[in-house]
Amino acid sequence: MHQKDDLLIWDLESKSNDSKFDVIYWNSYEESESDKLFSIPSIVEENAEYLKSKYLSLIYDFGEAKVNGKRIIDHLMIRQNFSYWWMTLFAEKCNFIKSPQIDNIIKLMALELWLQGRNYQKLKLISDNEHLAMSVSQLANKLQIDFKWEKKQSKKKNISLVKQVFHSLPNLIKSPIWLLFYVFSNFALKGEGVELWKKTTATSTFISYLFNLVPEAISEGRYESRYWTKLNNLLDNNKHPSNWLHLYVKDSLLPTPKKARNLIRQFNTSQKGHQVHVTLASFVNMQVIFLTLRDWYKILKLNTFVIKKIKATSGYLWPLFIKDSQESMAGITAMSNLLNFNLFEKAMSELPKQNRGCYLQENIGWEFGFISAWQSSGHHENLIGFPTSAIIYWDLRRFFDPRTYQRNTQGSLPLPDYVGMNGVVSKNIYLSGGYPKDNLIELESLRYLYLSNYFLQKNKLTASLTKEKVVLVVGDYSKLNTYRQLDLLSSSIIDIDPLVRYIVKPHPMSSVDLEDFPNLNGELSIRPIEELLKISDIVYSSLITSAAIDAYCFGLPIITLLDGKTLNMSPLRGVKSVYFVTDSEGLSTTINALKTAVLDTKENYFYLDPSLPRWHKWLTDDFDKNN
Repeated sequence: MHQKDDLLIWDLESKSNDSKFDVIYWNSYEESESDKLFSIPSIVEENAEYLKSKYLSLIYDFGEAKVNGKRIIDHLMIRQNFSYWWMTLFAEKCNFIKSPQIDNIIKLMALELWLQGRNYQKLKLISDNEHLAMSVSQLANKLQIDFKWEKKQSKKKNISLVKQVFHSLPNLIKSPIWLLFYVFSNFALKGEGVELWKKTTATSTFISYLFNLVPEAISEGRYESRYWTKLNNLLDNNKHPSNWLHLYVKDSLLPTPKKARNLIRQFNTSQKGHQVHVTLASFVNMQVIFLTLRDWYKILKLNTFVIKKIKATSGYLWPLFIKDSQESMAGITAMSNLLNFNLFEKAMSELPKQNRGCYLQENIGWEFGFISAWQSSGHHENLIGFPTSAIIYWDLRRFFDPRTYQRNTQGSLPLPDYVGMNGVVSKNIYLSGGYPKDNLIELESLRYLYLSNYFLQKNKLTASLTKEKVVLVVGDYSKLNTYRQLDLLSSSIIDIDPLVRYIVKPHPMSSVDLEDFPNLNGELSIRPIEELLKISDIVYSSLITSAAIDAYCFGLPIITLLDGKTLNMSPLRGVKSVYFVTDSEGLSTTINALKTAVLDTKENYFYLDPSLPRWHKWLTDDFDKNN
């Protein structure tokens, strides 16, 4: 079948029934060469390395772009050797929560690549995304193709009147209001633990979230975190004192700053100096507020020409960068990052000199501010960034253009002295992304350490061959994604064996109400993933959740919803034994076809020695990065 003159770009949930156009789906993997149906998500996957590299190169070019002879990085220097550039949404590249338009940018790059050599005369976009329409229009103009946008109204979100009014305010008003709200809402934490922090004799500091704590430990006033697991035992057994700086995150266990404050007091009382606990909000004072506003004003003055230069550099992609530009240079994101930076400077300056430090690494804005504060306060050059989970190929926060790592100029990307790789898979992904080999070290995985027990007992494990098949449904950080996953399951129920039972485990940050899915025969559970895997036959995961890695290492068959709205954010992307489904028919067919748990455990994904010899070397100063 020959190519038609017109191409329809379909950015809707439904399917196109228009036979007058060739159709390219923006959010679906459905494709048929004979019917002239094409898929942008498939094109992205076919050209993943090229597109990923091109995007990272573009972000690098933003920072290096010169205005009046100085790079944007240099213009944004807010301390002697720290550029605010590294805290912007551009540098963070969080394409699944903070900056969802990044996925559209990469898809648009894929569209431009695909259009090469094709002779379409007209492009028609059906979408509710105004910024996408603007970018496609500019791309069409560049390629000298006629363009038409048919706007479809999206469902309006239920937002309270107060929030609507607040979000409609200009950043010049909205951002300072947010700062005041932060100070007053976290006032209960002010000063908590600071005096102990100043007098600590410990020389090892950990930066963590006051979140994902073990409830049983909390009830006893003990600090135990699922992020750090047995590391706390190693510290205790070696009588190794430690400092803990927590970023408070509201959850069901600690719903208010007052409860967080009381828990910090309990930690410090029960540990009697062996552990010192504070929160970042503990360091709020008038000086920090003044310095934050001063830094924000500095950035605000640079707003116009920085954005103008990025607009010129980004070309037809600019409309998709607009929101991130506004947030990064004047919005609440800017105020929040600058507040965190000043709080870290205060906390690090009041901390006695440290021999070693470790923080949970995700490469989000506050981390680079923390690294700068750690280094400028003169603490020892033994700072480790530790990714707790698996590294995801399309999690762009983890990657930079390789030129970024040269760091031979003032204001270069702040990096920890080492990144602690929790397994050979993560290490190889970092190396393939150009990360300096000498700055990668091996550390036992902590979050997945429980798997070592299963591997030791794997010969005793048998598949669950009971009459009832149990499907464990694991959601992700985004409630929207989790509900999309459950909607698909709900619509598939009629075609699934009625003996199947479901256990739904939501992400700790994303609540689920099963009353919204009345036909699901199942239960809601917040039990640890390791307990739920023992009683499950199949795991049905959202695209992003790291719990899929638990199931994979444990040897269970995994079904993952591949949603074309986002890039393939699965931590198991490219693994052949994972079943990726895109519709209800594929989901029901796969669940029915999988008869038993596989239990072919994957022992080499992580470093899992439960005695933690690598961590022990680091803690006892017998640490050699070359080993």
